[in-house]
Amino acid sequence: MPLTIRRRLVDRVRQLRKIAYAVCVALVVLSAAIVFLSISSPASTVEVSIGPTFFDSNRAYRVADQIVKLYPERSLGSQDAADVTSFLQEQLKSFGTPVVESFQAPLGDREVTLRNVALVLPGKGDAILIAAPRDTPAVVKVDPLHYSSGTAVLLELAQVFASRPHQKTLIFLSTEDMSSGGLGMDHFLRTSDPQLRDAISSISTILSVQGLGKERAKMLRAGVSAPQNTTPGWYVQLASQVLAKSGIPLRVPGLASQAADHALSLSRGDQVAGLSRGIPSLRIYDDTVGNPTAAGLSQQGAAIERLVMSLDAQAETPSDPGTSLVLNSGRYLTSRGVTLLAILMLLPTLATLVIWLFSSRISPHGAALHLRNLLSFLLPLAVIFLLAYALARWNLIPLYRYQVPTAAGPATSPKVGPVLILILLGGAFFVLSRHFLGYLRPRESRAATEMTRLCVGFVSLLIGLILMLSRSPFLLLPCLALAWTWPLCTCFAEPVYSGAFWRHRFLSNAPVLLLGLIVPILLYAYLASGNHIGWLRAWWYAIVQMVSGAYGVRGPASMVFITAAFLVLLGVRRMRVIPIETLEVQDELSLLEPPPPRGRRKPKQQPPSTTKPLSPWR
Repeated sequence: MPLTIRRRLVDRVRQLRKIAYAVCVALVVLSAAIVFLSISSPASTVEVSIGPTFFDSNRAYRVADQIVKLYPERSLGSQDAADVTSFLQEQLKSFGTPVVESFQAPLGDREVTLRNVALVLPGKGDAILIAAPRDTPAVVKVDPLHYSSGTAVLLELAQVFASRPHQKTLIFLSTEDMSSGGLGMDHFLRTSDPQLRDAISSISTILSVQGLGKERAKMLRAGVSAPQNTTPGWYVQLASQVLAKSGIPLRVPGLASQAADHALSLSRGDQVAGLSRGIPSLRIYDDTVGNPTAAGLSQQGAAIERLVMSLDAQAETPSDPGTSLVLNSGRYLTSRGVTLLAILMLLPTLATLVIWLFSSRISPHGAALHLRNLLSFLLPLAVIFLLAYALARWNLIPLYRYQVPTAAGPATSPKVGPVLILILLGGAFFVLSRHFLGYLRPRESRAATEMTRLCVGFVSLLIGLILMLSRSPFLLLPCLALAWTWPLCTCFAEPVYSGAFWRHRFLSNAPVLLLGLIVPILLYAYLASGNHIGWLRAWWYAIVQMVSGAYGVRGPASMVFITAAFLVLLGVRRMRVIPIETLEVQDELSLLEPPPPRGRRKPKQQPPSTTKPLSPWR
């Protein structure tokens, strides 16, 4: 049942809100136009090398075929995965002194032994790292050469540059962990091996290749993103120009996909390890169906060689201007511009909070009681997140140190036990928290209660949005609808007329608040279907990402505040506007009491006139 409220307060709040929203929209539109119309081009371009190439595709194809025949099952922790390192070490001995390093890495619900094989060809100045993964999924039914062609290209490039002059130091690295991405590369960049320390400290560019050599490939794809980092535009532009000269277009994920991957921390591949350290990194791969051929390796292998030659000929690596989103052409949006837009998205929530604080009569004592009520929602949610972290440390929830794979496995296979523990303990703590901390029966007037509850909900919402923004501007993406839709809940219900029978069904804020769930649902659909995880498994994948640290501490903390704000605002009841004729009474809150129960009301007799009463909203 709605509460009654005087028209003067309604007019003041609605007018201020209208002005605030107009200003916010104008600022966002103006800033978006400035950001998108001034998409930047790379300040300095690297010239494409025009020297001859010596890539031997037949030899590379034989190496790829030999790896498949000798070591067909190179899944992580298998015997073939250990034996293939000896094969690679023998192959690289002809060009220098390879270094093999083994290390333990937590991968889901188990620890695996991973091995890196590295060869350094000394040069002057900076170093270029060329890498390729060599492992396979647990079961390979088709296209086995797809998983060995990258290693074959790596070995052939090592042989080519060992016999031809080069200026910079070249590092050739064979890694494992293709499915989850980044573990081998991450360990290599953190290694303290004295034989590699100097070369690693001077790495200025990273190039990773995978699945190349398919003759009928219409394009190659580029991995350019990592959490809060993106490959600089000049690097993408150079790779596109080199591949275009060989008749191979390079496809970069769209802006929407890049933004969603940033928001959900879905970036995969070896480029993640380099970009997280500020090193320009690019992964060139082909994920289409088919096996590589000698003809396909000839075309694509020569293009990769030319790309390395172009990087080697550049005296100094261009600086990264702060790329946030990158286009196929190498043009980019800066992180500063995207962050500015994200900050402006917080203005409606902030403006609405200020308007309500200015218009409402909230006592400090009442505000403290409602803040305690908010705390009764915050604590159980925080305990659930902490409990999830604890279950991960007890090996009940899979834990991935660096990246979470989207392939079938522990990261996408829900476990009943941990889920029941989270539900039961979380529910029990929620009941206790609400019983001892919840402000279940407010003592002030109902109007003051609803106003204070609304202000407290907006405070929690604003804190959650700020935490998301501080983590990443793209992490704010799921909450844009929350920031712009939720403040529309002004707690005012339009009078119910005979011709608008449906209006009485919208007496709470629930319908408006539920609109704020549209974007999170769309992102969930992108996570489930776009990455082939499945609708029933995506929620478990999100939990595994959370406990693995993909969102840090501020990500879960922001969700705690936003969810608590949703629960508080969901319980706010709209107030009914009383007639205009009562405006001569000065005290606007004198009649802010609930109307008599419906059973005690006397039916009103309708006047014979057929004219509708004037709506106070007009």
